[in-house]
Amino acid sequence: MTTNTFKWIMWFLVCVVLQSTLVPHISILSIKPDLLLLILFIMSTKAGVMAGVYVGFFLGLGQDLFSPEILGQNALAKTIVGFFAGLFNERVIRMDPVTQAVLIIIVFLLNDTLVMIVQMVKTGGEPHILLGELLMVTLPRAVYSLLLATLPFIWANIIKPARR
Repeated sequence: MTTNTFKWIMWFLVCVVLQSTLVPHISILSIKPDLLLLILFIMSTKAGVMAGVYVGFFLGLGQDLFSPEILGQNALAKTIVGFFAGLFNERVIRMDPVTQAVLIIIVFLLNDTLVMIVQMVKTGGEPHILLGELLMVTLPRAVYSLLLATLPFIWANIIKPARR
């Protein structure tokens, strides 16, 4: 149990470092992948709902502390995303790669929808902007992140399959 927890903490730290150092350099037309949301999805599907909720909350809280936006919006969004992804725990539901890809895109849309709704409520923004933002910003970011997520998937399932 402790070894597994340490492994996940290391993965999150690596993703935080890569998100702040490497990701700005690999952006395409100002579209950047979100490694933290990807690792939250992977961890939640492996560990379950409660782990996803706790990790999502603290991950979102950490993002809120370092962003100039509304305090708590990322914590709320990541908590709900961790819960949603944890519902598809692989011990309960066996998912194929296509289902995982669709769920990753849904997780990105859910996360950004929650963040934008909180911003609209707090700042009095226009609701009609939501759909445009989701299609023009979130969807390309989700697809780009999904492409990056295929690298560890190929490593874990094809190059170095688990022993049974």
